Amino acid sequence: MTNSDEPTTNLYVLLNNHKGGFTQVPANFGAGGTEAILADLNGDGNLDLVLNGDVYLGNGKGKFTLSELLNPGFEVDYPPPEMVADVNGDGIPDVALLVGDIAVFLGQGDGTFAAPFFLGQGPSPGSIFSANLHGQKSAAGLPDLVLPDTTGGVLVLINETK
Repeated sequence: MTNSDEPTTNLYVLLNNHKGGFTQVPANFGAGGTEAILADLNGDGNLDLVLNGDVYLGNGKGKFTLSELLNPGFEVDYPPPEMVADVNGDGIPDVALLVGDIAVFLGQGDGTFAAPFFLGQGPSPGSIFSANLHGQKSAAGLPDLVLPDTTGGVLVLINETK
């Protein structure tokens, strides 16, 4: 869970206590975490964390260890909007960062990622989402990308991976 109150943004890890509540686990991710995504990135059955373009592997008990800093090849001055989905249909989660263009980091199955390739985007994208929009079977695992634009438009990139 993130909290964007002033003066800083923090990330909190809350574990279900199986009694209708949650127990906070101590976490030290520093300030600036605005978009936390949980997904099993290395196939061990535990949720891992993507936060501000950094990959943290989870131990299944609420603790996360920094694994990789996703580097688009240039400095990014802000936490980029991010998305996790299997964009190439190989059954391994991939990560996309909105850093001017869309930097797509293909997952290697062990919580690490290949160097990015880039997709163009609209004039002023504000977010990045994935969804099956063009009717292929969901088992195909080929999500399309949707980029709402801060000027009111929406760019849709249809995934035509074979």
